[in-house]
Amino acid sequence: MNKLEIITKIIKIILLISIILFGISFFQKGKLPDKEDVLEQLYQEPLQTETDAAPFKTERGGIVYDISPLYDYELYGLIVSYHHSKSWLDYYHGRWKDFINIKDICVIWGDNIKTEVYKQMKFKSGSWTCYSEFKSGVDWRMYSKFKNSCGSNNHLLSDKEAINKAVMSAKKGDQIYLKGYLVEYSHSDGAWRRGTSISRTDNKCETIFVTDFQILKKANPLWHSIYTNTKYSIIGCLVLLIIFFFIPIFKLSTKIE
Repeated sequence: MNKLEIITKIIKIILLISIILFGISFFQKGKLPDKEDVLEQLYQEPLQTETDAAPFKTERGGIVYDISPLYDYELYGLIVSYHHSKSWLDYYHGRWKDFINIKDICVIWGDNIKTEVYKQMKFKSGSWTCYSEFKSGVDWRMYSKFKNSCGSNNHLLSDKEAINKAVMSAKKGDQIYLKGYLVEYSHSDGAWRRGTSISRTDNKCETIFVTDFQILKKANPLWHSIYTNTKYSIIGCLVLLIIFFFIPIFKLSTKIE
């Protein structure tokens, strides 16, 4: 076995290990934390109060938006799913020039954490909605423990890059705090307009112009690190294997010439 064959064999072993770890970390990185790992702040209800903020304009992506604050709003929550507005599956935001809604996060708090009902459920975010369902085989008596009033889907708006960065880095299972305004907003002189829920009991989404966003506790940081590193390891190994595959062919063609 020559040197090239030995190196190729080592790369294949690294590739195999990387693929296995990538597969495991793919499922582990999105696990929701146990109740014991949830911060006390997440047991409180969102705080909605009267606002003194006046309507204002802001620009993002070349579009000027009219923002109308309705209430001041603060929220502690556990992210159970999220949706990036720039996802390749989402063509609505681009079509409607809604570039200021950077991300949607579906969160729970309070009794939905206290009863641990969230551990028996699955959550998924679409372009505008958060979907939830119970896992198969769950005792039907658990169904009554889930409270729609202790969860919400939140359309997050921001025009500050530091806040955008923090929002975009938030993942499933992260425990977060956000502050801002419940708002209505529009562009093109009102030709396109979007509102917000102002109640936690109407099953509608909250539209929040974010002025502060903090990740209080990251979920599964080790698995996220393994997932990212093994992804690049797989790509690197495949590139090297392709290169090493063509080296003997290149040498042979050079000798023939």
